[in-house]
Amino acid sequence: MRGWKTLVLNGLAAGAALLLECLHYLAGVDWTSHLGPQAALWVVIAFNLGNILLRHVTDGPAGWRRQGEGR
Repeated sequence: MRGWKTLVLNGLAAGAALLLECLHYLAGVDWTSHLGPQAALWVVIAFNLGNILLRHVTDGPAGWRRQGEGR
């Protein structure tokens, strides 16, 4: 592997380690003391509506490839 593939592979490995460390840290947080069930519901709804809005304002296909592009 050369070039960007090596960078992506190393980036994924580093990203996975960072994600696991963040999840380990966040697992110890008592979310119910910071965010009640009603507020959590609205946070989830807001994120989902934001994702729907972003999908509607983009004109490209989902993913990274454009129509007609190969590997």
